[in-house]
Amino acid sequence: MIGRSRHRTHGGIPHGSTLNFGSNLQIYYRWKEGITSESITTTQEDDSTSTTTNVTTWADQSSNSNNATQTTDENEPLLASDGSLDFFNDGDGSNADFMNFTSFKIDNNNDFLSFIVADLRDTATSCYLSDSGGEVLEYQTNNKHRFKTAAGSTEIVNNTDGGFQTSADEKHLYIVHRTNGSTGTVIGYKNGKAADSSVTNANQFDLANLGSKNDVANFFDGKIYDVGIIEATVSSEYRKRLEDHLICKHGLERLA
Repeated sequence: MIGRSRHRTHGGIPHGSTLNFGSNLQIYYRWKEGITSESITTTQEDDSTSTTTNVTTWADQSSNSNNATQTTDENEPLLASDGSLDFFNDGDGSNADFMNFTSFKIDNNNDFLSFIVADLRDTATSCYLSDSGGEVLEYQTNNKHRFKTAAGSTEIVNNTDGGFQTSADEKHLYIVHRTNGSTGTVIGYKNGKAADSSVTNANQFDLANLGSKNDVANFFDGKIYDVGIIEATVSSEYRKRLEDHLICKHGLERLA
């Protein structure tokens, strides 16, 4: 008798496949994987001590091995009990949390898809992917997502007209998807539901930081579970499979 092997999948995406995009998967920092941490003990003014688990490296699970790192204690995110990375913004730019990775560029007219599973303490001006000087992808408010290129063009993926809002402490999946090459159609999706309006932006952009390194008004404040970016033409069918995979993985509710 010949047995059958069963290839297990989540939402049509095979286990261990790194999302099936090879080198086009520019970065993928995956929940509970590739995390290097250290215990930091600090002494308060009253001589009491507190110990935190600080993350120094989040290894890239794409084929590029573009690891996110931070060596300054005050800027290291904390490892939360649920395995996420907890980034703090205490209003002091010198102490806000961020991580560096080797900068890469998405060229003019190139399609891309970015995804993040996050839980925000602050639903306004929370940048999660930035270049060396400012925000590129961020939550601008609880109902707007911003995609901003270095060319000075600021684009808003707007979720207001009958769309949805993101509440503080709400774990969710957000995808930004640029399609159609030089047309540069950009649409945002929360838990599978599309924003009611889209924008166009075909400009190039650079990415160098997880969180924001220099833009004091836009430091990320909350937890990140999964985050990545694919530079390729991604079909709507694949996007839906990716949504299913991440929604199932994180126990989220699909909105559409």
